[in-house]
Amino acid sequence: MPKSSRVPNFFRRIALTGWPKSPYFTFSSSYAVVRRWLLSQLYARHKSVLSVGCGSGELERELVKLGRKVTGLDICFEMLQVARRRGVKQVVLGDALHLPFKSSSFDLVMFPEAIGYFELDEVLPGVARVLKPRGNLLITAYPPNFPADKNYRNRSVAELTRGLENAGFRIADRQLLIANRRRVTEAAAESRCQIIYLLAARRAGQA
Repeated sequence: MPKSSRVPNFFRRIALTGWPKSPYFTFSSSYAVVRRWLLSQLYARHKSVLSVGCGSGELERELVKLGRKVTGLDICFEMLQVARRRGVKQVVLGDALHLPFKSSSFDLVMFPEAIGYFELDEVLPGVARVLKPRGNLLITAYPPNFPADKNYRNRSVAELTRGLENAGFRIADRQLLIANRRRVTEAAAESRCQIIYLLAARRAGQA
């Protein structure tokens, strides 16, 4: 989900043809087991959820089924059309750098494999603004050794942690994951993982 002036055409092609027929891939769109794992990490208080870079809405559909109030944000209109057909009724065409929501609107903001399309110091202040005081930020990201598309910036755990802390968050949970169609397991080292999972919380007293 890059800036609006740089929406790659492949996002639109994926929306029109579907992930299985595209040369691109995300774990949360392709692996049901990853979606179930992510849902298992949520807290009961995560009732209102903003998914940034929701894409075609596979993960968000599962959240809706669980009774969560889900808003999907994406910069690709065609992706949002697909998400709506999947049952994600609240979708917003917009840029994560200018979140069109009131302050303290969400219990959880998610970046499902989307944080690499942004500079952390540009996107995280807006996330902090729209989170409720006890809100959380959930990120899944690709580590430095993982092959991603040319628009995506891979980051290490240390770089992500530093960016989050600089933006006023503290890390509540951190896991290094390996996933396939059957299961999600923890990796022994960052160099061997496929997904970095981070759950962050707003620091006490953060405006």
